[in-house]
Amino acid sequence: MKDLSTFFVKDNLDEIVFSNRNKAYGAYALRNEYSSQLTKALFVGVAFFASLSVIPLVVSAFQDKTVAPTEDFGPYEITAIEEPIDVSKPIPASTVPVKVKTVESTSYTPVREVKKNKPLPTDDDKKGAALSSETSAGEETKLTVAPPAIKVGPPTVAPPIAPPAKIEDPNIVIDGAKVDVAADFKGGINAFREKVAQNFDTESVDRTGMVSGVITFVVEKDGSISNLKVTGASSEFNSEAERTVKAIKTKWTPAQLKGKTVRSSFRMPISMKIE
Repeated sequence: MKDLSTFFVKDNLDEIVFSNRNKAYGAYALRNEYSSQLTKALFVGVAFFASLSVIPLVVSAFQDKTVAPTEDFGPYEITAIEEPIDVSKPIPASTVPVKVKTVESTSYTPVREVKKNKPLPTDDDKKGAALSSETSAGEETKLTVAPPAIKVGPPTVAPPIAPPAKIEDPNIVIDGAKVDVAADFKGGINAFREKVAQNFDTESVDRTGMVSGVITFVVEKDGSISNLKVTGASSEFNSEAERTVKAIKTKWTPAQLKGKTVRSSFRMPISMKIE
């Protein structure tokens, strides 16, 4: 009764809404047919989705379900086969001539002393044989003269190639402690010290007490010195010592290494007491 009353209420509501209006207008027809159209659409949608879900089942039912056999890919056991490798070096055919059948030549050379006659070769000996200095067995051949025998001797080994000699730089400076004969001053090292002390001007050094430094230079091949340098705590002392050494014109005897004159380094500490 509740549904029926609702239906009548709906119909009465449509009648009330469209009273005194043109019911032939489309809105009135849509409102009256809405329920039936909605029910039809529901059934059509359910049927459509049901058919979509059934199609895969139908297709799979007609497919061939036979499964192709799979191939067996193992596992397999692999065994290494060691075959001997012939590493012997083939002998060229040209160095080993084929031994052919030969027959001694019947030509004679006149000599003063007649030697014991040898039996002449027979026709069987001459058949398929080449002329030679003696008769010997071998393979029959069509050659008229036997090929000369080639003697195969031991292989020749080339002598090892010595690396090129290292060219030494003639201008290299050798450490004075590594030469065979050290560079020397005329009269000895003490004479050199005395000349430095005699020519040293102590008044140019503005300090008192003991002052020291180290003199280093290179003795050239002609006995002159180069690359002179004096290092010490006092720059004034270093400058005066350098001036003093340069003022000495006496040449040195150059150092020697392996019998040759070379450039060598020289190092001498120097100290003075300035009052």
